[in-house]
Amino acid sequence: MYRILTLNFGGTSAKLSVWEDEICAEDYSMDYTQEEIDLSLTSEQEVELKTKKVLEWLNSIHMEVADFDAIAPRFGGMFYGGEGGTFVVEGALEEHLKSMYHPDKSATHATYLTYEIAMRLQERLKKEIPLLTTDPSTVNQFLPEARITGNPLFYKRASFHALNHRAVARRAAKDLGSRYEDVNLIVVHMGGGVSVGAHEHGRIIDVNDSSGDGDGAFSPNRAGTLPTGQLVHLCYSGKYTERQVFKLLKGEAGLKAYLGTEDLREIEKRIEEGDTEAELVFKALAYQISREIGACYAALCGEADAIVLTAGMSHSTALVELIRQRVGKLAPLCTYPGGFENEALALGALRVLNGEEQPAVYEGESRNMQAII
Repeated sequence: MYRILTLNFGGTSAKLSVWEDEICAEDYSMDYTQEEIDLSLTSEQEVELKTKKVLEWLNSIHMEVADFDAIAPRFGGMFYGGEGGTFVVEGALEEHLKSMYHPDKSATHATYLTYEIAMRLQERLKKEIPLLTTDPSTVNQFLPEARITGNPLFYKRASFHALNHRAVARRAAKDLGSRYEDVNLIVVHMGGGVSVGAHEHGRIIDVNDSSGDGDGAFSPNRAGTLPTGQLVHLCYSGKYTERQVFKLLKGEAGLKAYLGTEDLREIEKRIEEGDTEAELVFKALAYQISREIGACYAALCGEADAIVLTAGMSHSTALVELIRQRVGKLAPLCTYPGGFENEALALGALRVLNGEEQPAVYEGESRNMQAII
């Protein structure tokens, strides 16, 4: 039996779990308080705080780091994922991840701290155990024609929720009585960011850049696609610094910019109480997501076996129903609320540990690596 510890730190919460082969033996969700989110902690302070919380949780379930055969962290967009798969953190990849950590910097996305947290945990060991990470957000299998933008000075960047996309796609294919490699799916991750991807026979041939300064539908705090001319004028208006402009794209955008909150439950409550502005923005969210689904349907040449909705916002039956009304005739709609990233991390690590799968080859960095998710 292999025992694996998964580490999945996001922008507003963390999900930790203990796996014994394919069975999740323990899991823990840690929501950050608004005070923690608002604090301008340095990266080093955040690493110390999060490492302490991991150790406290392990102690509460009577376990320690030495009990594990591997640690499986989620690294988001910290390195170029190429074709994807499970990577062993060693050599050039390890050196690259080390270079991404800046202890005195603040406002760093939590995935950029995860390597350092994992290393702090490893330091407590008398034995060396592998770090194994699966499907970073920079997995890039785009069709050649999907890579072309409107100007050769700009490139299409891969930055999306690849880990959850593939995990949910595999589940959906199984539920359809098939293999992931034998179906066409449109996977819609509706979380802090929204990514909508065309999965053709096990390859993600197109997907929007959901990193916050990319494209696609808006989300709880990300703007998605904006009118480029207006954005250029805003940048040169003299009213905003570069940092402030990026904040308008990610952080102070989307639902938060329009309605002052990122909480879909609060917005639905306001709609029930007669808030017409909240209703309009909520419908616009469903509309933009549906439009992205339509684009992926075209990418798949009109052949989709299912439209798969996942992540936090897919808990909203009202949002799902609005999307169903617009795209339900394209393909059957199925929902997998929440995320399956920890499962994907654990099973990816397990496939390498037991020899079912060869580790993915780290190809080095490219200009795609400006992505964060």
